[in-house]
Formats: sequence, C-alpha cells, structure tokens
Amino acid sequence: MHMSRSWRNEDGFSMIVVLGVMMIGALIAVASFTLTIGDAPQSRSSNNAKQAYAAAEAGLHYYLFHLAQDNQYWTKCTNVAPPGPGQPNPVNQAWNGTGQDPRVWRSLPRTSARYTVELLAVTGAAACDPTRASLTMIDAGTGTMRIRTTGEAGGRTRSLTATLRRRSFIDYLYFTDYETGDPVTYSGQTNINWAQQNCVRYRAQRPSGCSAITFVANGSFNDKINGPFHTNDDILVCGTPTFGRRSTDVIEVSGPAPGYATNCAGSAPNFLGTWQTAAKTLAMPPSNASLAQMTDAQYKFTGTTTLRLNGNTITVTNNGTTVAKAWPANGLIYVKSGACGSNQAPPLQAYSEPQGCANVYVSGTYAGNLTIASEKDIVIRPPTSSSNGNVIRSGDVMLGLIANNFVRVYHKVSRSDSTSMTSCTNTNSSSSPLMNTVTIEAAILSLSHSFIADNHACGNQLGALKIVGAIAQRFRGPVGTFGSASTGFTKDYTYDDRLRYREPPYFLEPVATAWRVVRQSEQVPAR
Repeated sequence: MHMSRSWRNEDGFSMIVVLGVMMIGALIAVASFTLTIGDAPQSRSSNNAKQAYAAAEAGLHYYLFHLAQDNQYWTKCTNVAPPGPGQPNPVNQAWNGTGQDPRVWRSLPRTSARYTVELLAVTGAAACDPTRASLTMIDAGTGTMRIRTTGEAGGRTRSLTATLRRRSFIDYLYFTDYETGDPVTYSGQTNINWAQQNCVRYRAQRPSGCSAITFVANGSFNDKINGPFHTNDDILVCGTPTFGRRSTDVIEVSGPAPGYATNCAGSAPNFLGTWQTAAKTLAMPPSNASLAQMTDAQYKFTGTTTLRLNGNTITVTNNGTTVAKAWPANGLIYVKSGACGSNQAPPLQAYSEPQGCANVYVSGTYAGNLTIASEKDIVIRPPTSSSNGNVIRSGDVMLGLIANNFVRVYHKVSRSDSTSMTSCTNTNSSSSPLMNTVTIEAAILSLSHSFIADNHACGNQLGALKIVGAIAQRFRGPVGTFGSASTGFTKDYTYDDRLRYREPPYFLEPVATAWRVVRQSEQVPAR
C-alpha cells in the first residue's frame, strides 16, 4: 500500500515531464519549419541558377550541332534557318549589354528555361558580316571564332563564352594524304605517267610497283615522330620506329586495323602516342587561290621571288628589282606564276626554270606573324649558294608556308648526266655534314605534292634537317637516302605545341572539317 501510494504521488510529476518534452519538440518543429520556409527562396534561386547554366550549355550544343550539319553555317551569321516551323532563330549579333535586350531567345521543352546565342566578332569588326565572314569572325592568329551563349531560368541568367576551332592539318607534326612517293618524283616520263594512273590510291588499292616509303628504326637509322601524327593512308614500318612523345600525342591512320604493314622481319612500331585506326580523313583544299584575294596589292608578286626575312622587315627581289618592305599589315604574301613553262621535278632540280615561275626563295629570321603562299613552289634557300639557310623565329610569332605544288629545301648539285637522279656531286656544301644543317621553324603545307629536299638522292650526305612546327603534304616527300651510300639530310622533326591553339595568319583548313570547342568559360556577370 505504501509503495502504491508513492507511485500515485509521482503521477503529476510525470505529466509535467511529458508536457515539457512535447513543448520542446513543438519548438524544434516550429524552428525547423521556420528555417525551411526561410531557405526556400535560396533553394529556388540555386535551382534556377543550375537550370540557367544548363540552358547556356544547351545553346552551345545547339550551335555546334548546326556546325556539324553545315560546315559553312557560321559564314551565314544570323541569316540561318530557325530550328523548326514557328520557332524563333536564337542566333544573334553580340549585344553590348546596354538598353533593351534585342536578343531572340529559344525556350527549352518541358521547362521554363531558355537560351540565346551571340556571335562575337573579332577585334576591329562591328559584327559578323556574311559578305566578309572570315574577316569578321575568324581570328587570323589562332584560326578560332568565339560565341557567347546565355541561359535564363526564373530570373537568373548565366553566360558561357566558347572558343571554337576547326580540326586542322597543323594539329599534327606530320600529315600525309598518301603514304607513297609523289608520281612526279619517279624516274622517266613513262614511269611518271604509270604512277599518276596507278599510285594515287591508298595502300590497299595501290599495286606493288608504287613507291613504298618506310618509317625505319634499324641499326643507326631511327625515325621518330616527335609529336602527333595523321595519315589518310596507313603506314609501312621496318624495325621499331617511334610515334609520338607521350599519350597526349594522337597517332592516327585512316586505314583499317592494324593500320600498318611491315617490310622486314620482327618489325613493330613503338607507339608512345595514342594509337587510332580508321580515323576520319582530312581533305586537302584544291589550291591556295583564296589567299591571293586576301593579300594586299603591294604584297602580291609575279614570277620568281626571293624573300629575305630581316626581323620586322623583308627584302624582296622580284623581276630584277630588290626593295626593302615593311611587314604586311595582315601578315600575307602571295606569289603567282606568269609564263612558266614545264615544271622541273625536285629529284632533277637544276634551278633553271623561267623567271615567270612562282618559285619563292625564303630565308632569314622573322619577328612577326606571316604566311607566305605560292601558286607554284616555296624553296628554303640560303642567301648565297655557299652558306646555310635557316628560317627561324624571333619571339612568340608564327610562320606559314603554303605551296600549291612543292615546299622544297634547296640543294644544288652538278650532274654528269642531266637525266640521272644519282650521278651527281654537291656544289653548295662543305665536306662536313654539320656545316649543312638547316633549321625551319614553320607550319608547312604542300597542297598537291610534297615537302622534299631537292636532289635528295645524290651528292654527299648532308647534315640534319631540323623542323620545328608541322608538315602537311599530299604525298610523302623524301629528304635523303640511307644505306651504304647515304645522301641528303637526316630528319629532326619536332612539333610546335603552340599550334594546338594558334596558327599563322589565314592558314588553310581541311575541306569540310568539324569544329570543336578548344576553350569554354563562364562570363561573370552574365550578359
């Protein structure tokens, strides 16, 4: 009885405890509810910001999609078709951010978000001009164009700026269309005619009689591609030649797997770069004539022309007259042919073509960005027949050499037989190969033929041919021969990694090549 009475006496105390706990729980619930209500605007704002960013990205992908469908989409500026019937065209000229917003927006389906696209003209241009698209949208120094996409959701806006660039020949240290010798380098007109009919094909379709040029790493001969590589063909190897410097160097062939053939036992290429077969081909433009239209009149020349680069000035010899000229304002020089006659093939080069031929002899040091284009050949030549000829840069600048035919390295010889490719002796070299090393720092493009050393198969062995830049050619051109009686130059080619993001002025791009994003960043504050 006593214990039972004690429990009854504690009933009121228990009720007080329960009520206290309930009160505390209620206060916590009210506080949590209050905090939740207070955070709701912030949550909505964060969600809107994320949707706005996603909408800006959708705008970028919208523009890239249309570039993929139509490689010339960008040249039409804002004069492009809407995405569908009754839908607005969201591609606009750039808005400076003042006054009423003139931009046309496109709503995303099943959401309240929307986006708009702006074309960012190059410095000095007011807007994208469809009659001058390449001059108003493409940066001549980088080959890039820029757009801005802005997304909006719930009153929040976010903007992205993207830099776009086409896949280019100069994405690679070494590019070839065909991994075989140029038909015009064959011995005798009968063989040349046969090669032109049978050898302008990829390896699987080429007959065995076509010139088979090999990448070699065997004994003292060791070919190494110090950078990215692409061929529309496949490759032929002997031994273990090295392709690439590291995994970021792409090593691409358009031929099917395995992508290479061997012509000596125990051969296997050493791929330090990332190996890829069945890569998409890159098509050469038919000529460089478009560059002539962009060149200022005082920098257009006709016939044989010598250009001595002197830092920021150029000594030009043309038609018997030598003058010093300032650097061209837009960085372009173009040389066209007059009365030229028949071509001389590089293996039998005597330097006796008519003065009307557009052979451009180049040497010296350049301190400004420049592209030299020729309707015929470009020849890297020493300023005198007895001295070395280099083409090198001074500063963070770039040079492009674009020939419709050959880009050649000067090498004069004396022949006892004018029709023999091998019966000859050097006339412009020292007995020491080290005295004949030639350095070329440039992006080289031979549209119809090859990058090649003149008379490469005769005379004494020369020194190294050092290239820092990129080489793109239709056919693979030899610069020397190697064996018991070696001739010509040994190769020392290294990629200029600046070419991943920049290029010489108005450097030509492959035909119908895809655009890609090379840089993307958020613009703060949004436009």
